[in-house]
Amino acid sequence: METIPKTDCEKIGFFRKTHGVHGEVVLEFEEHFEYSVEEAERFFVELDGLLVPFFIAEDGLRFKSSKSAIVKFDWVDTEKYAKRLIGASVYLFLDEIVDEPLESEALLKGFVLFDAEKGEVGEIEQVDDYSGNVVLTVKHGDEELLVPFHPEFVVEIDEEQKRLILNLPEGLIEG
Repeated sequence: METIPKTDCEKIGFFRKTHGVHGEVVLEFEEHFEYSVEEAERFFVELDGLLVPFFIAEDGLRFKSSKSAIVKFDWVDTEKYAKRLIGASVYLFLDEIVDEPLESEALLKGFVLFDAEKGEVGEIEQVDDYSGNVVLTVKHGDEELLVPFHPEFVVEIDEEQKRLILNLPEGLIEG
């Protein structure tokens, strides 16, 4: 049997404790690994000096904060089994480490936001990330609007003219 070399992986965190009685565990990780954790289909858990793959169950990952998540694995369905994982280091392959997408979204600062139906909304003054939820602060007349940003809302990004056109949720902008 071939083992997974640690040199091909990076430690992202460890399992702090169990959660409930159905085999869930709390994963503590460095904040800059949040997007890597979100994209992962499995983690490598260090058991007896070897990296063992554990596959995340469907809908088996819930974030508690930007540094912790509750994880449910396939085939781990009791608290007794989950307790064996507590304290174990958690790894991902180096090529599975995801750069934070906020870096590219932060480039939207200074763009003019347009709603696909209502037209110009205002200038994007700030881009914030609240535990994976990107929010644009937009100057709209005399007020500041907090606008949720999601790739599904994007109609067009015109980098040359610094324009962002979104299909904004109903009721977000009066008028």
